[in-house]
Amino acid sequence: MSQAVHVPPWLTIGVALLVIAFGLYRLRLALKPADPDPVKRPLLGGGFYKMGARTHLLVGVIYLLLGGALIATSFGWNPFGSNAPAPSTTPIKGGVEVSPGSAR
Repeated sequence: MSQAVHVPPWLTIGVALLVIAFGLYRLRLALKPADPDPVKRPLLGGGFYKMGARTHLLVGVIYLLLGGALIATSFGWNPFGSNAPAPSTTPIKGGVEVSPGSAR
């Protein structure tokens, strides 16, 4: 029989804070005015900084939503609902389970 592995809440909240911080950084990149000087532009580097402001804005919002979802799941929210079957509600008479048809 296998046991379920539980992730400690402090770990998921810590990862969520990192995700939210990165999302805020992407929003900062999106809202920062572009540098009009073409000489400084190559110094910024490669692909990450060549993205458009709208892309940074979209990705930043997605990271904020993901971080919020991680924090919510740390406190018990389940985005998929309960996938487990409902427990049977068979009555117990005298400590013995009784089938639903014979519980009269």
